[in-house]
Amino acid sequence: MASFRFPRVLNDVMLAHSNQFIRPTKPKNGVGSFIFPCRKLVFNYCERSGSSTNMLKYLQTRAIQFAHENPQIEVVVQPRPSKHPIIRAHYTNGLQKTKCLRGVQEDEIPEVVKSLRDHSGMRLRRWKKYVVSDTPSVRGIYSPFHDKDNHEISDLKPKPKSR
Repeated sequence: MASFRFPRVLNDVMLAHSNQFIRPTKPKNGVGSFIFPCRKLVFNYCERSGSSTNMLKYLQTRAIQFAHENPQIEVVVQPRPSKHPIIRAHYTNGLQKTKCLRGVQEDEIPEVVKSLRDHSGMRLRRWKKYVVSDTPSVRGIYSPFHDKDNHEISDLKPKPKSR
């Protein structure tokens, strides 16, 4: 049984322009997979600053446990001299969210980390319409109070036909 082969000219074109035929896929959720929105957390701290003491305690005690519990998130710890401690979250849609931890107690830091981890990465906005639709209704939402005539069912007998 003979196997199929591309013509030589077409094969040369495909090899020369192979990057045009194979395009990288964008990460997005679908039926068979779930992609976590938060892909990276960067912890920045100052070694000498008093505002970073609670952050340093958190990094020494709980950060490794957080990294083991969330293997889908890249955890980076970086010194940031003479600055307040911050946590920067990077999301799959390209957005970043930064939270300053100046004055935050050590037991409150896991809540901040959890909120950054669970955030969708979308910008917060106010929804004026509660239903998001590609084709909104032309007539609007039906309500019986919009009708001028009061429809009452008083007579169940069929009306006689006039001749």
